[in-house]
Amino acid sequence: MSKSTISTFQLFAMYPDEESARVYLEGRIWPSGPICPSCGSGEHISALGTCATRKAGFYRCLPCGFDFTVRTNTVMERSKVPLNKWLYSMYLLVTARKGISSLQLAKEIGVTQKTAWFILGRLREACGTKLAKLQGTVEIDETFIGGKERKASTTMPARSTCSGTSMSSPSG
Repeated sequence: MSKSTISTFQLFAMYPDEESARVYLEGRIWPSGPICPSCGSGEHISALGTCATRKAGFYRCLPCGFDFTVRTNTVMERSKVPLNKWLYSMYLLVTARKGISSLQLAKEIGVTQKTAWFILGRLREACGTKLAKLQGTVEIDETFIGGKERKASTTMPARSTCSGTSMSSPSG
């Protein structure tokens, strides 16, 4: 295991609840304080107090009046899944060697398979489909993909699609 990878136990210790995950994400997304996703202003941002219908982490941009959270304009937007489960899902997705199925993710984070499918779809969407950096001959783990096609060997006979035996049924 590389030194940059943490264990699942360490991840749970770092982000045991939604509040700690929210504080972490706010620090990563807004290192110098909240910025309004609507107008881009970082000044005159007011933290809205908690009440019966609103948790901590809501902000209001005073110049444009837009209310936002750390989830706004991200793949986590309009999701009721707690932020610590989003972080754990991200961890599982990037550390799994061959990827992770929605059924396995559902068991790991304690949600329904439908919710896990939704999370994985959003996370894969965030990874993007534009592979502009991977063009031409690419070497990955000593494997070449792409490049010029090799000539067919002249010593090996060409493979046939059938074995040459008769496929008729015995008459009896």
